[in-house]
Order: sequence, then structure tokens, then C-alpha cells
Amino acid sequence: MAISTKAELHTAVANWLNRSDLTDRISEFISLAEAGFNRNLRIREMLVRSTASTDTQYVSLPTDYLEMVNIELTSTSPPKRLVYITSDRSDDYREKQNNETGTPDYYTIEGTSIQLLPTPNSSVTVQLSYFQSIPALSGLADSGNNHLLLSNPDVYLYGTLMQASPYVMDPQSAGQWGGLLDRALQELQLSDEKSRYSGGTLNMRPKYIYT
Repeated sequence: MAISTKAELHTAVANWLNRSDLTDRISEFISLAEAGFNRNLRIREMLVRSTASTDTQYVSLPTDYLEMVNIELTSTSPPKRLVYITSDRSDDYREKQNNETGTPDYYTIEGTSIQLLPTPNSSVTVQLSYFQSIPALSGLADSGNNHLLLSNPDVYLYGTLMQASPYVMDPQSAGQWGGLLDRALQELQLSDEKSRYSGGTLNMRPKYIYT
């Protein structure tokens, strides 16, 4: 059977486990699998942009934020890319600059916020390019789906089955599903890298700067 919706994934998991008594637990297994995907998977479908305007030192990260790719000011002409410094260096930077305000040059991440350095002296627009978490299936109707389930149902199936194995007390199958999941994730990541970078020339730039 095809696996392209939340309901079809539930049915497939029950079929592969050969169990009809896990209806209330399968959603939990899926959520656990999604947590693992968000820790390990970075593909182009997870890349999004977000903008925010601020005149303060801190900007809240999006609630679906996983990992930064790029951050720039779009209110300047031309747009200005901000450079990352480590959090423990941000206070040193402010002390060195006498905590003066101005157009931000750097940023760091503290908790769930982006810290801009120096603090803006007027309103600026910040644009983030980042990897977002995979939209959870738990909040969707039975006919719902997301990009990962549509394009890679095997990843969802193997991930969910692996999470179900401890519950059904079948450690041997956990290794089996885990191996299939690892291979599927590796193939997906490799396919994504080929689709993004094949035929192009990579230019490396430093991600961090220490002041």
C-alpha cells in the first residue's frame, strides 16, 4: 500500500508490527521518530527564511528553529551579512566597544534568542535562513502529511518501527529497523547534497570569528 498520509503511516506501522492493539501508541512512536529526524536530518526542504524588525539587543528565534545557515540585515543597502561570534566572547566585545550602539556586525545565540552586536541604534530588519523542524504529523488530520512523508515514506516507517521495538519488547527488531533507518537517512542526505551542489563550485567561508 502507498504511504502518503498520516492514516496510511499508522496502518503500515500496525501491519509491519503485525499488531492490532497499538492504535493509541503509534502516534507516540511517530513523535519519537520525528525527534530523531530533527536531531540528525538537514535537507533542503527544511530550509526556510524568516524576517523580524527590531531596535533592541535580542531577537527571538523562530519556534521551529533547528540550525542557522545565514543571517543578514536587509534594511541596509546593500544587505549586510552578520558574522557569528561565540556567546562567551559577546561580553568581551561589548566591553571592548564600551557597549556602544550602532549597526550590528555580529551575532550570537543565547537560549532561544539571537543577540545582535552592537545593539542597534535604530530599527533594523533581520533575515534568517535556517533549518526548521519537520512539521509534526500529530497536529494534522488523518489525511495530512508533510514533505518528508511524501518524498521518503521509508524513513518515517523505519523510524517509527524502531521506536516501537522497545515497547513491544523486541530488541532484535530494533537493530534491524535501526539499520534500515540509518541507510535510508544516509541515502537521503547524499541525494540531497547531490541535488544542491552537483555542477557547482563550492566557496568556503569561515563560520566563526573571535574578537
